[in-house]
Amino acid sequence: MFLKYGLRFLFLLMPVCAFSQWDNGQVSVFFSMPEVALVDIEPGVNNRIHFTLSASTESGSQPVIEESADETLWINYSSALAGQQGSRSVTAELSQGALPEGLRLYLEASDYTGGGDGQVGQPAGKIELSNQPRPVITGIGNCYTGDGIQNGHRLTFSIEIFDYANMAAAGQFNFVVLYTLTDN
Repeated sequence: MFLKYGLRFLFLLMPVCAFSQWDNGQVSVFFSMPEVALVDIEPGVNNRIHFTLSASTESGSQPVIEESADETLWINYSSALAGQQGSRSVTAELSQGALPEGLRLYLEASDYTGGGDGQVGQPAGKIELSNQPRPVITGIGNCYTGDGIQNGHRLTFSIEIFDYANMAAAGQFNFVVLYTLTDN
């Protein structure tokens, strides 16, 4: 009787033992990401800054410089560096047109704000724009700023009359500011 029930019990346990074996396996996972260097000016439509030099209302006073339209601009960028490469910078330059004689144009980027992540850059301070590239934002690593206004760095433009003797009453002057994300 014991043998009869013992064998039945043993047969019940055998399938359980066969299905409870453990085994190990390996899977190779590969990840690749291309090098990325993208820069954009937002809001993306009508990216214009308008300044007006108005005659003063008091004789003997200098002209009044006014920003006739507040076109708030933001710079967005994405950066994925190759290997252990150092960092990147955003440079700005006047690429088309020229400033009127006697005027200087300045650009300043704000501190970073927004919904991005990573090693975003630091503003280089107020720079004078010319036909030579000048750093506006430095120390950019692997990062993204987020897209659109309120993401990245706000851009503030200002002008200054430095040589009134060379200024001439004239019409409109148009020029283009070119931004480039460069490797350091």
